[in-house]
Amino acid sequence: MFRFGNVASRGRPYTDVELESGDLFVFGGPARLAYHGVPRTISGTGDPRIGLPSGRLNITLRESGLADSPPD
Repeated sequence: MFRFGNVASRGRPYTDVELESGDLFVFGGPARLAYHGVPRTISGTGDPRIGLPSGRLNITLRESGLADSPPD
């Protein structure tokens, strides 16, 4: 379960979205400031081949926007 909220507070309004194995939730622009998180995971929903019994893998990617950042 992924909770996507609002930019003002951690309270309502928010939307809970049930994500299934392999799903991807992408947001950016003004929405990047919205409160968001995982209020619960559903045990046993992960792919056993990746060894995550909770069924959750989180990857966050950000671009810094800094013009003087050295290349990787």
